Amino acid sequence: MVEAKYDWQRIAAPDKQIVEQLSQELGINPVIARLLAERGITTPEEAHSFIQPSMQAVHDPHQLHDMDKALERIQEAVAAGEQITVYGDYDADGITSTALMYEVLQDVGANVNYYVPNRFRDGYGPNAEAYQKIIDQGTKLIITVDNGVSGKAVIDPVVKQGIDVIVTDHHEMPEDLPDAYAIVHPRYPGSNYPFADLSGVGVAFKVAWALLDEFPEELLDLVAIGEIADVVSVSDENRPLIMMGIQELRQGMRPGLHALVKEAGISEQSLTDQDIGFVIAPRLNALGRIADANEGVELLTTLDEDRATKLAKAVEQANSKRQELVNEIMGEAQQQVDRLPQDQPVLLVVGHDWHQGVLGIVASRLMDQTGKPTIVASTNDDQKIAKGSGRSVDGFNLFAALDGHRDLMTSFGGHPAACGLSFETENSEKLRNVLLHEAENQHFDGQKKQPLKIAASISPAEVSMQLYDQLVSLSPFGPGNEQPVFELQPDQINSIVTMGKDNSHLKFMVGDQQSQVTVIAFGKGKLAAVLRAAMANQIKLAVKISINEWRGKRTVQLMLEDISIDSPVIIDQRTNKLNPQLFNEAGYYVAFDKKLRDNIQPHLPEGSALSPDEAAQTDFSAQRVTIVDCPSTLEEFEKLFSNDQQAPSMIRLLLFQPHSVYLSGMPVRDEFARLYRLVVRTTQIDLNRQLNQLSTRLKINAERLIFMLRVFSAAGFVTIKDGILKPVSDVNKTDIKETNPYQRRVAQYQAEQVLLFSDSKALAKWVLNCLNIH
Repeated sequence: MVEAKYDWQRIAAPDKQIVEQLSQELGINPVIARLLAERGITTPEEAHSFIQPSMQAVHDPHQLHDMDKALERIQEAVAAGEQITVYGDYDADGITSTALMYEVLQDVGANVNYYVPNRFRDGYGPNAEAYQKIIDQGTKLIITVDNGVSGKAVIDPVVKQGIDVIVTDHHEMPEDLPDAYAIVHPRYPGSNYPFADLSGVGVAFKVAWALLDEFPEELLDLVAIGEIADVVSVSDENRPLIMMGIQELRQGMRPGLHALVKEAGISEQSLTDQDIGFVIAPRLNALGRIADANEGVELLTTLDEDRATKLAKAVEQANSKRQELVNEIMGEAQQQVDRLPQDQPVLLVVGHDWHQGVLGIVASRLMDQTGKPTIVASTNDDQKIAKGSGRSVDGFNLFAALDGHRDLMTSFGGHPAACGLSFETENSEKLRNVLLHEAENQHFDGQKKQPLKIAASISPAEVSMQLYDQLVSLSPFGPGNEQPVFELQPDQINSIVTMGKDNSHLKFMVGDQQSQVTVIAFGKGKLAAVLRAAMANQIKLAVKISINEWRGKRTVQLMLEDISIDSPVIIDQRTNKLNPQLFNEAGYYVAFDKKLRDNIQPHLPEGSALSPDEAAQTDFSAQRVTIVDCPSTLEEFEKLFSNDQQAPSMIRLLLFQPHSVYLSGMPVRDEFARLYRLVVRTTQIDLNRQLNQLSTRLKINAERLIFMLRVFSAAGFVTIKDGILKPVSDVNKTDIKETNPYQRRVAQYQAEQVLLFSDSKALAKWVLNCLNIH
């Protein structure tokens, strides 16, 4: 039994007539028609507008708060030749925002430079020392991109020096805003901008559009990267902006991006939103995490192809280093999480000498694993200050939780789903208590599974390249237009193999020979044995439809999001030799033979070695159970699970049997007849001395011969005392098959036939039948 990680929530099926109409009139797969209907798209006209949105969906930049005021100041600075500094951020959204703003200011003839703060030296957002350095170098106007609204403490003193600051940002707005010359923000209090979820580069693009007084399509490649990287809603105007940006990216007009895509090994001509989210954005982020994000701005703005290639290689190296650091820190952080109470709803993990550039990634991965909001921080050399990043799940506003407790932090900023912060280590416990208290205030249940929306059920036969190509027309995917997740119940699972240098990933096939589809499951390598042992009809998969491109060949594949196995998993580890390593698994151990049970008890925790009677009274729900040895009868096995207790999550079968009745076989009628004829012609036989001689003479192996003599004794044909066999002269007619020894051997033969000598699938099916699972 494998419990699903997420709470699968099936989206209500739309009206069948609407689905049929969309499918027929648009000539699309019914699955795609259903997805459109689930998005509230009910007519062909609405479908066309969704699939190919027009420029009318993009809002006028002048509707943004303070936009006209900001433009006037920028134009004044350009005209006067004042030095302008674009002050950016070190993540992918900040890097693209900086590149875009810098590029457009160059285009209008500004005297402009840029400054991307160093994550470790400057921290997030406005930094007093960095601002002063910029001012000392002659800057008269600072334009922030992707930061600034939380920078009142730094910006206000600068303004008093006579320096103007224009803030362009999209992050959550604190109650006390900086006294900037202008604040361009889609959620500025009291403003009427129609869409609130632009990213930093989206806001920067609006400034560029207004400044140029024309729609700058050539900048949309940067917009697509920054918006996807920042995981903003892919709805309203963001959808056409990203779609047009992807088209710009496919043109390969920007040398730096062309070199980056080539270095990453993806196809520029068929580049998708997934390539941006999982390939391009992480590489740009890697620069800010462990290197210099200013190189990212140079990469995006350079026109020198040789320089672009060199920078792209540096980005690739930074990304590889980032991956190594994440894996290393993840292992240490996981150990801390394992020691925390399981019912703790929000996690705060503090380490020492962890690379601060990757803490956000570690927080995100721990959040994905646990389903809980997570903050990961690391102390510096003197261990007095911890810096870190937080990531949150639906249902818990991380920014709101900490915003009212800034007195416990030396710096803080972010939005509902993520934050960056620094705090004195002596405040760690206070912050933990704040997070626990805020979880109560927000009615957040850390034990509750996060939802996973299931768009529809699908079979392997329905998965095709045609379906994938039509599915792509609904992209780009993200918040507000989630990539569809399908439920698939395979009738067959085969070709199960692990992948990766540490076998941490999984690959298997679903469907029959006519409709086989590959499933890729990252981080699920440990499920290989479980899948091999599970009955296919008890397995449910939550998958996304994807594409695999290799050497110019495109094949459709499925990416595993979650898995549920309703029945106990039967692990076949049958053995004829026991060793201590077999008893390292947690859970209960059932041994039918008392002597064997006494022998294994020292290797197990107290109370985990059970007799068959004890097992029959034990509630095995969600437990792992190992059956150590083979019972004498099938009924003995069946009685283990005959009560109303819940089924275990896993049954591991060792079924140790040192002497097999099945291999020895059942004597045939001729063998009984030959033995009987020999016995009645003799006065007595000393079995202690003559057994082997008798076995050789009759050509019957010793074990089977002893059994036959016991049958004769039970039938009254012979007497055996102290090893001396004597025939009985006055014999009653008896059917030897009715004797107890014969019946016991038949029962053991049948038990071994089913439990020891059937194949794994047949055995698993039989065991599940015992549990009334079919």
